Amino acid sequence: MSNIIRARVIKSASNRFVLDTPNGLISCSARKTVKQKSDIVAGDFVLVSKEADGFVLTEVLPRKNSLIRPLVANIDLVIAVAAATPKPDYFLIDKLIINANRQDIGVVLCLNKSDLSRELFAELTAQYQFVVEGIAVTSAAHSDTKELLCLLNGKLSCLAGQSAVGKSSLINALTGHNAQKTAAVSEKNERGKNTTTRAEIIKLSADTYIIDTPGFSMLDMHGIARGELDLYYPEYMQYAPQCKFHRCTHTVEPDCRVRTAAQAGELNAARYRRYCVMHDALKAKKEY
Repeated sequence: MSNIIRARVIKSASNRFVLDTPNGLISCSARKTVKQKSDIVAGDFVLVSKEADGFVLTEVLPRKNSLIRPLVANIDLVIAVAAATPKPDYFLIDKLIINANRQDIGVVLCLNKSDLSRELFAELTAQYQFVVEGIAVTSAAHSDTKELLCLLNGKLSCLAGQSAVGKSSLINALTGHNAQKTAAVSEKNERGKNTTTRAEIIKLSADTYIIDTPGFSMLDMHGIARGELDLYYPEYMQYAPQCKFHRCTHTVEPDCRVRTAAQAGELNAARYRRYCVMHDALKAKKEY
């Protein structure tokens, strides 16, 4: 039997790492030379050596992708969670999709607290049905997570979204126990109180994992030129070849097929307006 084991990092804290191996969870440290070469984060695949006094992490394997916020690696799916309360931040959802597309990570929308608003499902469908891989409807309060579980199966998924949309409650419902702390929405401003402080992988089954992440109200994007923004809007691709200009920005150019499609209702007008706002902000080199 080989002394080298391939494992996945579940949690990192200082120089101690919790790893998921074919034989179960283990805790170990990393060789100093390994830590000097690269940060070791949740989601990393690593090699571990079994030695006389325990296990030692000896190598971090190449990542297929990584996120900065949260700091995780090798994500298969981003679950963008929305709810009726707090009101959805569609700019945030758009940015999550853009950043996931840049990393070749799939995106699924999850409408939680579905018992509070059925109308929101129609709104999300109108804006994103041709953009994401699916829209799951859940109610963590009633332990209704069947649709989401089907999409999570066999993947490492990252739950993201505004504070208090129910990410931690969803994890509790998925795991069947109180795995994560939860907090209510502040009645004063309808903003959630953060309950998650660091990214940590939770194992649901043999090959299915989820990550709860700190709640946030905005997501910064770096390294996107304004002339490239449309490339991360997959629904625009079928119309772009019909534009007058080869690299149309789809904002002010004459004979822009994307703009006319949005005006005619062929593309979602609200999402298009947000696209224009983000394009203008990139042009001005301002944060949005």
